[in-house]
Amino acid sequence: MHGQDPVNWQLWQPSVLKTAQQTNQLIFLSSGYFSCHWCHVMQQENYQDPTIAAYLNQHFISVKIDRELSPDIDQYLIQFAKKAAGHAGWPQHVILTPEGYPFFAFVYQPKAQLLTTLKRIVALWNQSPAQIRQAAKKAVSLPKPVQKQPFNLTQTAFIQRFNQQLSYQADQLSGGLKASNKFPNTAMLQTTLNQASRPEIISDWLLLTLDQMQSEHLFDHVNGGFYRYTVDPEWQTPHFEKMLYTQALLAKLYYQAGNEWHRNDYIETARQTLKYAETHLWNPKTQLFRGSQSAIDKNHIEGGDYLWTQKALKDQLAPKEYQGVKKEWQLDKPAPYDAGWHPKPTQQFWQSIQTKLKVSPDTIPTDTKSILGWNGLMLSAYAAAYQFDPAHLKEIQRKAQSLSQRLISAFQTNPPRAFSLNNQPMGEANIQDYAFVIQGLKDWQKQTKDKTLQKNIQRLQQQAKSKFLSPQGWHYSDAPTLPGQQGMWAMEDDALPSPTAILDCGNSTHLAHSQDELQRYPLAYASYAAAWDCFHSTEKVD
Repeated sequence: MHGQDPVNWQLWQPSVLKTAQQTNQLIFLSSGYFSCHWCHVMQQENYQDPTIAAYLNQHFISVKIDRELSPDIDQYLIQFAKKAAGHAGWPQHVILTPEGYPFFAFVYQPKAQLLTTLKRIVALWNQSPAQIRQAAKKAVSLPKPVQKQPFNLTQTAFIQRFNQQLSYQADQLSGGLKASNKFPNTAMLQTTLNQASRPEIISDWLLLTLDQMQSEHLFDHVNGGFYRYTVDPEWQTPHFEKMLYTQALLAKLYYQAGNEWHRNDYIETARQTLKYAETHLWNPKTQLFRGSQSAIDKNHIEGGDYLWTQKALKDQLAPKEYQGVKKEWQLDKPAPYDAGWHPKPTQQFWQSIQTKLKVSPDTIPTDTKSILGWNGLMLSAYAAAYQFDPAHLKEIQRKAQSLSQRLISAFQTNPPRAFSLNNQPMGEANIQDYAFVIQGLKDWQKQTKDKTLQKNIQRLQQQAKSKFLSPQGWHYSDAPTLPGQQGMWAMEDDALPSPTAILDCGNSTHLAHSQDELQRYPLAYASYAAAWDCFHSTEKVD
């Protein structure tokens, strides 16, 4: 995406630090991803502007990373930004000393503000390089000595703390958590659903959340699939990018919820979510799913592929269909978005309306790389479909079997992080890829009783341990390159489940190192609720 920018972008690699130290230049490190709206805006306003590009080329070594290919670097930058600036997001920019110590962070800025920011940083660096180096180095926390301690946190205690914190933060009126934005928080919802018994208020909240997510505007009712989040607390205004991992995690969740409450509408939502991924994201060249579809259309309009003007609706629909839409969507009032209305099922003619409003998958800007770990999450979703959707058993089995064999093949030797559109390897597999593929294979093996998968599961578990586990904890990649990148015993959930929760399943020694964090912030470590199940304990979740 940035190949033609006038900024002299470098790829992230250890030689960047070497060059920076030789030339005594600051490093301008920018992290983004293809389907991110503000990343596109930042590129158009700044990276493609000759004035900004000239200033960056003169004073900085500029590095652009794809956060989806380099989540280890991105996660480090985001952690620093939250501490230094109080907030983080994408595009995320962090200024590093030539030695690789971060000291300043910011997100999207318009051109005039960005130029002012860059000039201030350069002036400060020219005036006080020693002080900046000293402060930046001091801010990097040193690894704590690892002390052996007993693991005494029980699953019951963890779940109780989890439910207690959830009851404080749950939005009982609209579902989800109390916040200005609404994210699915799938790991949290999954842990809530997995409890053998739940307080009634938590069950009611979970059902409300599932109902809201599938019926309001987090879901694309025309093309299928969930958006990444909404920018309002009522699930009404989506941020229009769609991620493969969102589809995988929510399809699995809705299949399980449909089974628990005998809700055919939940099963249908799960089914349509997988169908969206198969129609819009499948790449026959790689035999894998691609990563995402953009929030902006080919004309740089946010939501342009999903929003309809009144005129476009009138041109596309039959008169009786249009009249129904006009009444139900209140077309006589101002459009809720600059580009029009976001469709929602109507009481009449919906099947016909939906067919006429569908967008061709080829017209939506799509990130063409296929990330192995996210495909592992899709395998887990197919395992849930295999268990709870007997009407489509043969089709599910065929797709999941193909996906499992493709993932096993990709992990035979030096697995990449992803494959390009034309099946070329990209980057190196990290801890997420190993964890999510291991979990996918486990889930598929559990449903199909395919014992031939066990050897591959054990091999990947051993490789993950040898690649990413150090005496100070787990690392995202097998070769950390920045001085502040340290091991962690427990990685938090975010939009994706924690990879260490999967890899540390049943390891009481590792869990002991992180039990204090699990007790203090159980919502942030929701995926760890399943870790006790690996002990084959008789203790039930309650």
